[in-house]
Amino acid sequence: MTVERKNSLKQNKVGHFKVKNYKFERVENLKCLGVVLNKDNSNQADLQERVNNANKTYFMLLKFFKIKTYQRN
Repeated sequence: MTVERKNSLKQNKVGHFKVKNYKFERVENLKCLGVVLNKDNSNQADLQERVNNANKTYFMLLKFFKIKTYQRN
């Protein structure tokens, strides 16, 4: 994935690009080190994924939070 100005992105929207002898495929989204990167440099997809994961974790642990015999210090 390349990060470039939007004007040049419209010109080279499809296909591959080359750096020296290496050929790279253009992709819409890429997950790198736990962060979702996309062609528009927008972080909405990454934020939405983090919110969804937090909700899954919360609702998975909800029964544990409701246990009354659990001691809280």
